[in-house]
Amino acid sequence: METAFFQFETVAELGSIRKASEKLHISPSSVSRQIQKLEYLYGTELLVRQSQGVRLTPAGELILRYVKGRNKELQRLRAEIDALKNLESGHVIIYTVEGMIGGLLPRALARFGRDHPNITYQVLVAGTDGVMRAVAEDRCDIGISFQPFPRAEIDTLVSLRQPVMAVMSRQHPLAGRRELDLSEVRHQPVGLPDQSFGIRQLVDHVVRSEQLALNIRLETNSIDMMRQFALQDMGIVFLPAFSFERELQSGELIGVPIASNVLSLSTTQVCKRAEIELSPAARRLVEYIRKVADEFVGVA
Repeated sequence: METAFFQFETVAELGSIRKASEKLHISPSSVSRQIQKLEYLYGTELLVRQSQGVRLTPAGELILRYVKGRNKELQRLRAEIDALKNLESGHVIIYTVEGMIGGLLPRALARFGRDHPNITYQVLVAGTDGVMRAVAEDRCDIGISFQPFPRAEIDTLVSLRQPVMAVMSRQHPLAGRRELDLSEVRHQPVGLPDQSFGIRQLVDHVVRSEQLALNIRLETNSIDMMRQFALQDMGIVFLPAFSFERELQSGELIGVPIASNVLSLSTTQVCKRAEIELSPAARRLVEYIRKVADEFVGVA
C-alpha cells in the first residue's frame, strides 16, 4: 500500500490526478488505479472529481492526515536511529514569531550550525496564533511564540522572560524616561501588530483593563514595519527587547519599561506537541536557544 499512499498524497497536494501523474512520470490511469485501490480498501470515496481537478472527501482528509503523520513519524524514527549510530544528521522544522528573527534565533542557529554542520533546518514565520496552530497540528518540531494561551495538547519547553516596552527613536520626547505608564502614551501616535500577534493581545488586554484609548496610527502584520515606524520617528511601538536587539545595541531605538504587571511579566515560549517526543536534532537545538537566551536576559 506504500505506493497507493504516496500517490494519493501527491494527488491531494496538487489537486489533480493529471498533475500528479506528470510529477511522478507515470500515466494518469496508473494513479487512478492506486486511488481506487484505497477506496476499495476503506469502502468509501476519497476524492471528488471536478472539472478543474479533484477535492478530498471527509474520508480523504482523514487518510491524508494519517499519511502526513506517518511520514513525520518515519522522519523521527530515522533521526533516532541516526542518533544511535552517533550520526550528526537530521532536519528540524521551526515555526516562530517574527520578533525572534531580530537576533536571538539566528544567533542560536549560527552556533548550532557550527557545531552540527550536517543538521539542516527550516524556519517559518507566523503570528502567535499561527505558531500554536502549527505545533498543535504537528507541522513543526518546535514552535516559538509570544505569550500564547495555554493549550492542553502543547508542552512548554523553555519560557523566556520578555517584558514588552514602549519603543521609540532616541529623538522622541519620551526617550529619556526611565519608566512610562500606558496612560502617558495614549495621546502619542502608536504602531501595533494585528490581532494574531501575542503583543497585540497583551496590549489590548491592558488598554481594556485600564479603560484607555490609544491613538493607533499604524496596524501591521510585520514586526519589521513596526521597527521602521519607530526608527523614522513616526511614533511609539510596543515590543520586547529581542525584537529590536540590533537597534537597541546601536542606540537607534530606545526601549522604556512600562509600569504594568501584565506587560512586564510577558514571556516567549519554546514549545512542542505534547504527546510527541522531540528528535535528537530538535532537542539539541532547544538547548542552544536556551543558552543564547540566557545570555541575553535569563530564563523565567
